[in-house]
Amino acid sequence: MTGKCISLVKGRRIRLTRVNDCGLPVYGEGNQVTSKGFISVAFTANSTESDEISVQNAAGEVCVFEPSETSFTGYGVEVSFCEVDVELFALATGQEVYLDGNGDAIGFTINTKIDRLGGFALELWAGSPNADVCDDPNAQGSYGYLLFPFIKGGIVGDFTIENGAATFTISGSTTRDGNGWGVGPYPVLHADGNPAPLPTPLDTADHMLMVVTTVAPPEAACGTRPLLDPATPALTSVTGVVTGMSADFDVTPVSTGPVWYDFGDGEWDYVAAPGEASHTYESAGTYTVKASQNGLDWATTTVTVSGP
Repeated sequence: MTGKCISLVKGRRIRLTRVNDCGLPVYGEGNQVTSKGFISVAFTANSTESDEISVQNAAGEVCVFEPSETSFTGYGVEVSFCEVDVELFALATGQEVYLDGNGDAIGFTINTKIDRLGGFALELWAGSPNADVCDDPNAQGSYGYLLFPFIKGGIVGDFTIENGAATFTISGSTTRDGNGWGVGPYPVLHADGNPAPLPTPLDTADHMLMVVTTVAPPEAACGTRPLLDPATPALTSVTGVVTGMSADFDVTPVSTGPVWYDFGDGEWDYVAAPGEASHTYESAGTYTVKASQNGLDWATTTVTVSGP
């Protein structure tokens, strides 16, 4: 067994994942979002103190003394943003996104009647320059990884529109007991050379995990993405048949749940079983297409579209 020291330099990514009232990740469309458009994430330790007990005898001497003790109760969380991802803000605060005529999220509302259920998990990646990755051929970099598995509350804080850049905050959030994160649905640490979920489940009373990892953080993207159930069996292959500028895809084996496709051109889709999908490309070229039904294992193929 060896130990590691962690130095954290600059925030790289944050990821928010929707969890229910039991602290369990919620699988399905629109349940996670990754951003690099944040300025800072502040954590304030909350605590409580027990009563001091001091009893004197008849001579005025202390015969019983028990000092007060400070106990940790959780962290208050405030995130400041330099850009507003409307779906991220809605996920964190429980507010509703506002859709345009095409069904695209273009904003969110602030409503006093929101009955907030569940909460979110927050992951944060920071640079960890002291970690030695040069001897690890599987390393994708060196990062400090912080996980806060169960956070509830959250409102859009004070903001000012003026002759300058406006910043927005999500404040009023606190970490809670009772998380159901387990090992998590994401590959965040290396195991046998491959990215994998946490090696041991979190305790339900864990409010934070901090580790060093050589698995790179996920790519930032505007808007929410699907969260796939890691317990679902892996796909073995994905195939594509091209007709003009379009391609039809299917997977093997026939999927037992939803499939997330990345079409290789910046577009993606989330389709129900049996996992068939179609996509039209805007430009001719060769594209690498990925498909998964568990979020951990991705089947890939390439398609070449040459024109109408």
